[in-house]
Amino acid sequence: MVRECASALALSLIAGLVSGCSLILDFSGDTKPPVDAPFNDTECAFKEPNDTMATAVVLDLADVGPAAICSQVTGTDDHDFYQITVPTNSSLSATITFVNSTTGDLDLKLTDSQGTTLASSRGFDNDEQIICPGASPPCAGPLAPGDYILEVFPANPGMANRYDIALSVTP
Repeated sequence: MVRECASALALSLIAGLVSGCSLILDFSGDTKPPVDAPFNDTECAFKEPNDTMATAVVLDLADVGPAAICSQVTGTDDHDFYQITVPTNSSLSATITFVNSTTGDLDLKLTDSQGTTLASSRGFDNDEQIICPGASPPCAGPLAPGDYILEVFPANPGMANRYDIALSVTP
């Protein structure tokens, strides 16, 4: 019926006629239309729960995702926190790669274990990268041995997107 109505409407528009077809969509029940999102439940669940600094999960070189920043039922934005252990006098490279579409731009931040920001990448391209030591964005280094926190978060409230991670730690 929907296809017939759409065909009749298209022909009517081409011929300049008005058709008596109408389409009514009712989403008032329990069944909701599927969300058109670039990520799935597995990507949203990558290394979860990791939504606060206190619940940051260990990320090693083999953990590449795919992951996602997903909308929260509570109405708050999703942030993903990862713990990275760095040995003595090491350099660090952390990159997230995503498609910056209408669903959302993502940003990246590196902090020490006390929460002091060491570097933040807030561009508008399809990736964000932090290199320590590095000049753009600035990050002093080499890093002292210890644990660091990598945070992936939406650039603006309400944004969500999938991403892949690349991590390198070298002495």
